[in-house]
Amino acid sequence: MAKGSIPKILHRHVSIRRSGRVLRNVLTQSLVSNIKQGKLQKDDEISADEKNWVRLDQHYQLSDYFPTQKLSSSQDLPHDMEKHLFELSKMLKDLS
Repeated sequence: MAKGSIPKILHRHVSIRRSGRVLRNVLTQSLVSNIKQGKLQKDDEISADEKNWVRLDQHYQLSDYFPTQKLSSSQDLPHDMEKHLFELSKMLKDLS
């Protein structure tokens, strides 16, 4: 890995907000391990100045640790989805 591609740690400590409560002076180096251990959740917020807050799952460096769940098959769809799609296709045919 080239030296230029190593991300810089801009702040040594940050604040974490959950449900309105703020935890201050959290070491930035502990964030990833706390996420992996389940101590930090995707909807927790992070801030360096306590003015600008970002959800952990939307933070550009931390979002990869919160994979999004995607629909992978028709089994994940609601049971009556096929029926609704069929009815919609009939309505579209009637309109054209």
